[in-house]
Amino acid sequence: MARAGRVMIEGASPDVVDAIAQALDVVLPPHTTPWLDVAGREGVPIIAGWDLRGGGNNRCVKLYVNASDASRGARTRLCAALTPGVAGDYGPPAVVGMNARADGVTETKLYVQSADAVALANGLGKRARALAAAAFEESADAGGVLSFDATGGALRPRAFFVALREPPDQLGWRCVRTLAGYDPRIIESLLPFAAAPPRSVGISLNDAAWTLYCKPRDSGRAPETLEPVAIFRVGDTEVGVFVEPIEHAARAFDRTARHAVIVRVRDGAPLPLAIESLVDWFTARLRAAECDGSSIAMCLADPPPPWRIVDASGRLGDPGEQP
Repeated sequence: MARAGRVMIEGASPDVVDAIAQALDVVLPPHTTPWLDVAGREGVPIIAGWDLRGGGNNRCVKLYVNASDASRGARTRLCAALTPGVAGDYGPPAVVGMNARADGVTETKLYVQSADAVALANGLGKRARALAAAAFEESADAGGVLSFDATGGALRPRAFFVALREPPDQLGWRCVRTLAGYDPRIIESLLPFAAAPPRSVGISLNDAAWTLYCKPRDSGRAPETLEPVAIFRVGDTEVGVFVEPIEHAARAFDRTARHAVIVRVRDGAPLPLAIESLVDWFTARLRAAECDGSSIAMCLADPPPPWRIVDASGRLGDPGEQP
């Protein structure tokens, strides 16, 4: 049976968290304030929301610390501070969250993300592999997300998500339309706003349930990829470089004939001149790769000093194109 009642607010403030708790008559756990303090010190945003879960004492306030654009070091520090003693095989999580339930129980959640949804789905069962493969085949996926329940220091995989790119037409992605029981009219009737195409589709790893996340219409395009094409570092500063089709990027650091180059700071505070030299070099390499059809990831081993490359495993923004 389709249901709604789960809302997430990106870039929320502590006041929003308190207002949600008061509206739902939920007592926040004592470690809520330390979580907010840690997020503030690391300079990462929070996501706040609620899940009514059909009402009753299972309704909960949701508070997520969002380090999806932060460096691996920052993610490691956040995980150590927010969920001490919890470790997994996928590296530090991109998001750490809590569900504060009305019955006083607090659920702890960890989310890892990857530019390669197909690889992330390996070992998660037939349904996860099928969803990832279907999204990849139609160039719908912008990456994958795996959520865990953290209990007593142990991690248990709970759900698998595929982040969705902007669909090419009003029909939307086939991997969404073919979900068992999917009916766009029912989805529309459950949402409190006129919705853009789903930005994420997820499946439970424990049962046949699936979830769609939607944003309001005109709230911006869906991302082309969750992870940067390449990550560079100098000292305590780290940046991720994203590449999108030029027609999709309203703002960019630089552009080629086909792509826009976008830089996001993941850690530290880079000097403008250092950013400019890196972007100029990266754009020149990207332009050359476009001309000869080579892989951009194979052309990034020698960034201009003092930069060094940390990773170059992301995806270009062209649907279906891999670096």
